[in-house]
Amino acid sequence: MGGKTGINAPQGKNLIGAFHQPSLVLADVAVLGTLASRDFLAGYGEVVKYGLLGDAEFFYWLERHAPAMAAGDMEKRLYAVKRSVEMKAEIVVRDETEQGDRALLNLGHTFCHVLEAATGYSDRLLHGEGVAIGCALAFELSSRLGLCPQEEPSRVRAHLKEMGMKTDISDIEGSLPTSEDLVDMMAQDKKVIDGQLRFILARRIGEAFVTPQVPRDAVVRVIEDARR
Repeated sequence: MGGKTGINAPQGKNLIGAFHQPSLVLADVAVLGTLASRDFLAGYGEVVKYGLLGDAEFFYWLERHAPAMAAGDMEKRLYAVKRSVEMKAEIVVRDETEQGDRALLNLGHTFCHVLEAATGYSDRLLHGEGVAIGCALAFELSSRLGLCPQEEPSRVRAHLKEMGMKTDISDIEGSLPTSEDLVDMMAQDKKVIDGQLRFILARRIGEAFVTPQVPRDAVVRVIEDARR
């Protein structure tokens, strides 16, 4: 969905690839019923991301209905998949090769990708779990930079915790590089352009934006606090 084909390299996530749009996208929502709970919730990390980046009403709907969806409610699963696909399609049509708006789809992924690399792309951290942690950290960073109210990251974390999901780096088992080293590893991210790392931050739930103007020390502090 979206046409990205990518593979991981030792230097980072999805650094090698191309854009090739599919002729058909088929979503058999019944297959979700075959997943273990951890895998379902990892997928949910990408779903909740859509509400956080551009549709506050969808996020509020998820707050009310996601527990039932996780418990197997097919009608609610259908709506969540439909809305997620609609939002991605709308953004990809505007910006197929990620020169602008498509970068919004990477909300949470700057943190996620470096954590995946640090854990060796292993089952210590599933991709969607990293996205959930990354979204929580992106909102925390936004709040600390004075871009959004503190209530917003608190609300994001509260919902993820209610769903039984990881929200902080301390939720990842095992050792990790230092906070400074993790920030250095971000320099390998595909969102680095002309030596500047672009972050996807938020003014509020449902209103994300892209910016390269993020102080390194603020990122280090957010990571350090998330390890405790």
